[in-house]
Amino acid sequence: MTRPAAARLEPPAPVPTKRPPLWLIASTGVLAVLILVLAVAETNLRAHYLIDDGEFISIVGLVFMVGAGIVLFRRRQLVVSMPLALPWLLYPVITQGDQIIDNLSINPMRAICHVLLAAIFATPVAVIVVAAQFVLSPRDGAPRTAGGWTAVVPGLRQIAEGRHAREGAAFLAASLLTLEMWLADQYLGTLMIVTLIVMVLAVLVWGSSPEPPPHAQGERRLRNERAALGVLLVGIAISAGLFYGFKNRQGAYQGSPSFYMDPSQQGSNYTLDRVVVPSGPPTAPRSPELVKGALAAYGQTLERLLAGYHILDRNYTYDFHNELFVRQTPLIPHYRAVGLARIAEARQLRDVADQRATEARATLTDDDPLAALPDDLRGYVAFNFNRAPILERLSGQFEKTPAGLQHAAHLYEGEGKFLGRRLEDIVGKYRAAMDSPALKPVTADFETSSHALFEAYAHHVVGF
Repeated sequence: MTRPAAARLEPPAPVPTKRPPLWLIASTGVLAVLILVLAVAETNLRAHYLIDDGEFISIVGLVFMVGAGIVLFRRRQLVVSMPLALPWLLYPVITQGDQIIDNLSINPMRAICHVLLAAIFATPVAVIVVAAQFVLSPRDGAPRTAGGWTAVVPGLRQIAEGRHAREGAAFLAASLLTLEMWLADQYLGTLMIVTLIVMVLAVLVWGSSPEPPPHAQGERRLRNERAALGVLLVGIAISAGLFYGFKNRQGAYQGSPSFYMDPSQQGSNYTLDRVVVPSGPPTAPRSPELVKGALAAYGQTLERLLAGYHILDRNYTYDFHNELFVRQTPLIPHYRAVGLARIAEARQLRDVADQRATEARATLTDDDPLAALPDDLRGYVAFNFNRAPILERLSGQFEKTPAGLQHAAHLYEGEGKFLGRRLEDIVGKYRAAMDSPALKPVTADFETSSHALFEAYAHHVVGF
């Protein structure tokens, strides 16, 4: 029977391939490793920009996957590439992870965190398995001669010889998951180790099950590709929905009760226009040592205050993680009392600093740009000490439950980040005076101290 001319001219559909493209394997591998590092690293890692100020990059990743999915569908490579889509869908959710567990009790927190962590730990493994299949598996039906080195890593020989491909992938995946238990032990805890054990067993069960017969060519393969495209697009929509839904939810940003992270409380901020900088030229003060001493006293006061915040922030964080991950990170004994004692010491230093500032201010002319700095610092230090009793009361309420420990940690972490950042803004406000050669001997030490306070929390991601 003669086919219609249009049908004869239509090119044959591409034959589905068993391998994802190399560009997708490479790019997904980088993302998977980066997400794993972010999940287990401390909050002051500079790469945490990708889940804080740079979290919008995760949406760029979703756009990339939309385009990649269409390209792979047209090439009939989407089904085999689907495991590599997981990191791209997971990244936006991770940026809002703390929002997702916010206001839950400890057991639901544990469940959600370990489901997310299971996916995070599984993605590098999936990429490595796919990459091994790309490099080693037989091409065009011709089996390869497996080198002796493939016997060193479980699963590689089966993949290279083309026999029991599922079994080989399972052996390799189980081996890699077992190696990841070291990460779980070092950075997480008992529950993550148990989670990895369950994952290893699941992979081995999958690997020991009979392999399905080769798929028929033609329409059945095309249906599978269409289904994969639908699953991918739905997954992208869900990932984007979770990102924007939790990012714009009402309440404190990233689960932090600190006013600094809550858009609805920005009216509580210390505004930079409270004190006007005089417009006169900077001149050397009559008593430079007196002014220098006053600035140094305020710097020491804020250093001691931040030391108390840091003790409370870190120990509340470790205490919460001990509960969440079932681990035993050592804590400072009676850390709450120790941290509050540092804050009380800072309050005494503040009284001395205020007295020195009054004396120094009397030696400065009203039109000197430096004259307003002691007044600004007095107001800013007072603002922080007015906040301190509020933090003490809120953290005391939060620490009554294991889940509330995270809010106490985020409270002091947010306040510590604000303290340094707004102080840096105040120093910038007086940049003309700070940069004056005549005033450098007076202001240099205070500027260095202020920048150190800023750097202490500059790279912390509050609520992660």
